[in-house]
Amino acid sequence: MGAACSGEPMPLGQVKIFYTKGFQSRGLIMAAILEVGGVDYEQVDINVEDFFAPGGKEKLSIWGFMPEMQLPDGTRFAEICAMCELLANYYPKLKGATAADNGISMMLGSRMNDFYSMISTGPLGPGIAMNMTRGMWEDPKQFPDLLKAYETRMETATPIIKKFEDLCLPAGKFTSTGTTWGEIFVWAFLYQFRYAKLSCCTPMPPKLAKFMDEMEKLEGVKKAIAGTTQMGKQEVHIIDAKQFK
Repeated sequence: MGAACSGEPMPLGQVKIFYTKGFQSRGLIMAAILEVGGVDYEQVDINVEDFFAPGGKEKLSIWGFMPEMQLPDGTRFAEICAMCELLANYYPKLKGATAADNGISMMLGSRMNDFYSMISTGPLGPGIAMNMTRGMWEDPKQFPDLLKAYETRMETATPIIKKFEDLCLPAGKFTSTGTTWGEIFVWAFLYQFRYAKLSCCTPMPPKLAKFMDEMEKLEGVKKAIAGTTQMGKQEVHIIDAKQFK
């Protein structure tokens, strides 16, 4: 279905990626996509203490969050899905082989990005506490209702994970190539959910488990996991609220 998208990468040139080193979250997505796609890039570290200092977010980023990308002409922009889709236009491995692949990839990335925001933002709403690395995140122990909030949010999350399972092909991919940016996006967040043992995907449904296995065979994904990309070793960004029961 649809027209094929193939050929050599267009001359985008080297891009700069701005990120606070050390955290997975959307940084794991960026590291894997850059490596799988073979993107020419330079990592620019944003000091986490400076970023979270009063006024730091406004000073150091456009919208108050990372990562951000800068093009060779100096244009700098944010929003992870926009960055991924732009790179896919220049690096065909991330784009997919057909129009159907492209549509599925964009759908996966957009939906998982919304899902992750629901899961990981704030201590009580999603019931997931931020890791206390470097003292930047709220201490979940001060919230006695955290476990209940976690259970409520997992009830919402479970059918969403089931929908991803339903969409996944038996071969462990969502598109004909299996390397689109949307698939890498899904892998990166499921990787973090699996590590945190969130009940919405513990155990991981079978087709998604196959998908995770297939993705983790990709050399670029291996490098992102090992922390051997320019973005370095990244710590898990979320923890399972159940441990605070």
